[in-house]
Amino acid sequence: MRRFAVTAVATLGLAACTTFEGSVDNPVERSLTWFSYVAGDDIRAACSTNSPDQYRFVYNAVYERQIRAYDLHLSADGADQTSRTRNRAGNVANFQFRSPLGPWELRRSDAKLTNVELAAILNGLQGDVAAAPASAGQRLRSNKFYWAVAACQAGKFRLHAFEQDQVEIKSLAFRAPLLAHDMTEIEFLEAKQIEGFSDNAFEIRINRTGDGIVG
Repeated sequence: MRRFAVTAVATLGLAACTTFEGSVDNPVERSLTWFSYVAGDDIRAACSTNSPDQYRFVYNAVYERQIRAYDLHLSADGADQTSRTRNRAGNVANFQFRSPLGPWELRRSDAKLTNVELAAILNGLQGDVAAAPASAGQRLRSNKFYWAVAACQAGKFRLHAFEQDQVEIKSLAFRAPLLAHDMTEIEFLEAKQIEGFSDNAFEIRINRTGDGIVG
């Protein structure tokens, strides 16, 4: 238990002083800014009454096994969706000397969503948020399955959490219409019940106001 406490505090401390500003596609930068990326710090910084709405859906399927991330940038005629996925340890077949970190990079696909397709995702999210427990104060463990959604909507920023012990994670309404535009060709890892807390796991704690991560 003591080893976990030290590891968690150290990792969160690193996240607190390393803010995501660039590209999560780079595995080195991702390792240093992952907490900030999940928290949507960049979305919150840009969120204002004059900014377009923006959403980031992150799926943690036991961090060491799979992570998936979906960024939605809204426009007048729908949205641009960027999908990113990464499986356990990556595919070593992708190794090249000019890109030695290739096997650990996120696979990416881009799609253009119509207003109808976008509405299916956002209406689903709205219903899921209304049905789920409040996100404020929740603890999201890396060796569990959860979704974290950072959202700037009408100039207001929120961070929503859907953890497998809190909701029926396989039944979230936003999931199917969101995944319909994921062309990364990496199979979705369904949630399984995980017991205990592994030594190398870490924890993300959402603050009491529900608009950020405690670091």
